[in-house]
Amino acid sequence: MNPDRSCRLGLSMQRDRFAAALVESDGTVLASIERPLTTAAASTVMPVVVEELMAQAGPRGVDLAHIQQVMIGVSEIDGLAGLPGASDGWRRWPGQLGPVAVVRLGAATTSLPPLAGWPAELRSSVSIAEACVAGGARLDGTDFEPLDTAALVAFARQISGRVNAVAVSSVFAAVAPGHELAAAGLLRAELGDSVPILLSHEMGGSGLLERENATVLQAALIRRAWGAAHRLRRSLVDVGLSHAEPFLARNDGSIMTVDYALTRPLLMHGAAAALGARGAALLAGEPEALVAFTDVDGEPTAVCSVTAGSAQLAAGPTAIAGVQTGLRTVALVPTTPPIGGSGCGLPQLAAAVDRAKSSPRDLPLLVIGPGAEKLVDTLPGPLPGTTLVCCPPRADAAAAVGVAVAPISGEAVRMFSANSAHGDDIRHRTREQARAAAVHAGADPVTVAVTDFEESTVPYVTEPTVLLRARAEGPPRVGWRRTYERS
Repeated sequence: MNPDRSCRLGLSMQRDRFAAALVESDGTVLASIERPLTTAAASTVMPVVVEELMAQAGPRGVDLAHIQQVMIGVSEIDGLAGLPGASDGWRRWPGQLGPVAVVRLGAATTSLPPLAGWPAELRSSVSIAEACVAGGARLDGTDFEPLDTAALVAFARQISGRVNAVAVSSVFAAVAPGHELAAAGLLRAELGDSVPILLSHEMGGSGLLERENATVLQAALIRRAWGAAHRLRRSLVDVGLSHAEPFLARNDGSIMTVDYALTRPLLMHGAAAALGARGAALLAGEPEALVAFTDVDGEPTAVCSVTAGSAQLAAGPTAIAGVQTGLRTVALVPTTPPIGGSGCGLPQLAAAVDRAKSSPRDLPLLVIGPGAEKLVDTLPGPLPGTTLVCCPPRADAAAAVGVAVAPISGEAVRMFSANSAHGDDIRHRTREQARAAAVHAGADPVTVAVTDFEESTVPYVTEPTVLLRARAEGPPRVGWRRTYERS
């Protein structure tokens, strides 16, 4: 074995199919497969994945010791986590959902109390107590209200011994998270370190309700996610990959360590589409393109736009289990109503292509998924608005290739008054916070760098306000030391 040679194993799972790929450190794809599933569970498919990939890569001098990292992406988290209303087909994580206690810092915001708009069944199964106490910030970073520490301590004593996690949200936490951090300290002192305290400013999103909803859902899923992570690590040990560090894919097509994902399982939602777009761009050598997804029958299901090798994300919120969250997923344009009967559904595909484009410029259309070749064979040629229509190499496993080459990312979102004299300092700190978030998620601290920085104004506020969104990316850290062995 060449000790300097290393590979990544990528696995992408949909409800009824999975794809896997083995990619060398220089980006060379050594092997790939795409198969149907009866029940979607990583622990079930891992033995098949390893056996079939090694059968292809083994003759090229690759053995299990070369696989240093295993990356896994899923299409939807609600099915895995067993949230109400989710699609069947997943082997759902066992265990209890919640119970969670919900704290909002902002006593003057009760016109829409915590969990307003949640489905009654989900709300009753997740939350055992909710409280609004004084606290939060204004747009200029000053206190909205003094933090009511006495009310927090009283609430902590009320819920002690009854909750698996606590979700804390604060007014304008994206501007000044100090009250959330102080509240976490008070709650931890009363509840102990065994009760996770989740803070909304770490979840992203500028709107209070959507940020709060995402934080509560994350808190409700923590215990189930811990069990799933344990089973994933055991499955790697069982197939001879105990030395390989596992990573999980997130909604934007990047990856994160399992430990990081344990308190942010919601970030896994929608990853498969982002990974497919990333893989398609890489395999075709087209960083600016449109990507069409197909089902096994060769029917197009959706189209998205790719910029700089990554899928464009939707600007609006994402609904999970009937709850609006601040999570941003791929801006997919569906080809619905479903295209049935004979033909390739050309009108629907052409309409989706037109809607997915973010500029008048013609772009190549990359077709991926299990039915990619079937669809391309039936098309008469380039569609309006495209320069060509092609099926990249290994198009059926594009999502698996995408997760195998994905970077680790971190994001920071901050708002501040446009009249602030400290704007430049806030911009600098936002960039550094994005870098720190990427390192926290598992990126190599030496090479991580800011790759995107957006600055916009916030509508519908009385004071001119600037919204900053910084994104940093880097390769996974090195120096993984296995800490888990099956006893």
